[in-house]
Amino acid sequence: MTTLRYFGWSALSIETADGALFFDPFFRSYCGAQWFGLDDFRRARYICVTHGHEEHFLDVPVIAKATDAVIVGSPSVCTFLKWRRGIPAERLRVIDPKSFGQLSLPGFKLTAFLWKHRDINLPRALSRALFHGNATQLSWALHSATQAPFYSPYTGYHVELPDGLTVLNYNEGFNTKMTDAEIEDLGRRLKTDVLLAGMQLNFVADVVRGVAALKPRLVVLYPPHEHFHAMMGVVSEPWPSFAAAVRERFPEIEVRIAEPGFALDLKSHSVDANVPWRRASEEKAEYTPR
Repeated sequence: MTTLRYFGWSALSIETADGALFFDPFFRSYCGAQWFGLDDFRRARYICVTHGHEEHFLDVPVIAKATDAVIVGSPSVCTFLKWRRGIPAERLRVIDPKSFGQLSLPGFKLTAFLWKHRDINLPRALSRALFHGNATQLSWALHSATQAPFYSPYTGYHVELPDGLTVLNYNEGFNTKMTDAEIEDLGRRLKTDVLLAGMQLNFVADVVRGVAALKPRLVVLYPPHEHFHAMMGVVSEPWPSFAAAVRERFPEIEVRIAEPGFALDLKSHSVDANVPWRRASEEKAEYTPR
């Protein structure tokens, strides 16, 4: 069985007979939400880091030190992990998204590519947090600037499995920053059977643009920042709106919405509804980075 699992935030895994490959594993209590713990990530054989924002990065060195996992990331991510987090060089594999870098690991062939993040101005975020006295946002901005490689390139991953099945994780790249031409070029370069797409804010049309360019057979939508945006007082379009827009344009494409605990057999497309997980706390919690 080849299984896709979703752990909340941008944490996903592809699990095969060759082991578990994780994207951006993240489990700590954050913005009042926690679904899983360290034990749920101990089976990691490989960890792919998409970028250096803290909710994608902070638990990567924690899991690396608790397992024998090999970490894959851009040059700046690997440098940060080596010199700032003490991860041995032999546990790091550099992949360059700027040149469609490739890397072959037992059971997984990886190709990296660049995507564009919506605008985030960290100095401005710090200034606004100070001006408005928002301790929560100030903590986030300071922690982002000091505890993670915030400056790292935004890296997507195309994964080819031994049976030829391909999975493309576009992460948060579906937004107005990406042009049609850029996404269409990606579609020409990389055959995509399964598309993993972050859904957030009002980027419904941009998700549809991405599906049009990449032409997958299955789309799995996941919400990378639901609780973070709630902390910031930002509202996103409802999840079903993203799925409905894709289905309306492409009725032949299967669309699934992933919630924490979601587990999908990538061969049969059946969903395991019996995966245990911890629901997000309903209580208001302060942001407490560790």
